[in-house]
Amino acid sequence: MVKEEPSSDYDLSLEVEPPPALEALLRAVEAARNGIVLTDPGRDDNPIVYANPSFLELTGYSLPEVIGKNCRFLQGSDNQQDEIEKLRLAIAQEKHITVLLRNYTKSGVLFWNELTVSPVHNERGQLINFIGIQNDISARLEADTRIAEFYSMISHELRTPLSSIRASLGLLDDRAEVITRHTGAENAHLVSIALRNTDRLIRLIGDIIDIRKIELGKLELNYTRFGVNQLVRDSISEVSALAGQSNVEIKVEPGGRLHLTADRDRILQVLVNLLANAIKFSEPGKTVSVRVTSLPRSTIKFEVIDNGPGIAASDARSLFVKFKQLDSSDSRRKGGSGLGLAISRSLVEMHGGAIGVNSRVGEGSTFWFTLAKQPRAR
Repeated sequence: MVKEEPSSDYDLSLEVEPPPALEALLRAVEAARNGIVLTDPGRDDNPIVYANPSFLELTGYSLPEVIGKNCRFLQGSDNQQDEIEKLRLAIAQEKHITVLLRNYTKSGVLFWNELTVSPVHNERGQLINFIGIQNDISARLEADTRIAEFYSMISHELRTPLSSIRASLGLLDDRAEVITRHTGAENAHLVSIALRNTDRLIRLIGDIIDIRKIELGKLELNYTRFGVNQLVRDSISEVSALAGQSNVEIKVEPGGRLHLTADRDRILQVLVNLLANAIKFSEPGKTVSVRVTSLPRSTIKFEVIDNGPGIAASDARSLFVKFKQLDSSDSRRKGGSGLGLAISRSLVEMHGGAIGVNSRVGEGSTFWFTLAKQPRAR
């Protein structure tokens, strides 16, 4: 007696009752919200032999219109897509692949199909089917396009005119004495307020653009070797006006002659963010300290120490999250975008370092970050 090989033609409307495990699997595939098809590579042109209800709903076709066709029918005449060739190669090599295709419903409506294709082998390792899982991501791509347009608008339509306004206000502020003499001190004061708020908006736009670059992996680091002491002095210079307005003193604890190889501008940005944050939450007459220490394993630790209200442990965990601010009337009064600490964390981690905060309510806070003196392999 010759033993017949099992057919690769799946008839999922089995005439005999399937085992419980197989029945559960079939029900799960039928209930899935993803479009799922099985194709038979043993037949000419690798036709579809099964399609679940979600695939039919996604494409608008009936089951008889789908069975026996190659999946390429969904591309219609739009069959010169680069991803199609990648898909063909993966199928020929019996490999998993995910591609993004322009597909069309029965009524001709375009949808972007994120298609994952995987080979299915039997117990002897022989290829018996391909399974294709479809996801319509048209709405997500549309949202991504709108987001990209929003960031482009911020970068070009807002930052450029604001920079021009800032330059004009800066010239007027430089002539405060003249303005006071001819028009009164109040007008000079108004120019100063406009200048500070313009600077704040420019910093906010810069933060938004930075966070977008970080999300897209497009923010590049420019490594140079520099002295840490000068970096600290420059960071204090950046926040000196804010410290003066807040009547907060900044002290530096000597840390010796240390050098660091990193992206100087970005580490300066981190230090300025931490200093500005410490000043913002310090009462007039208080002191903010900067401490730099050399740790074992060629690591440098930066600390910004304030005598502010402190932070509860439950709040500290979310401080470095994008757009997250402390949920208190005091933090809302202080303002801020909720981006500075999130950007700082990303920049430090891009350098292979760590960042955190030690704080207790009523006892002030110490924000710190550590960096290797020499960059690790990138």
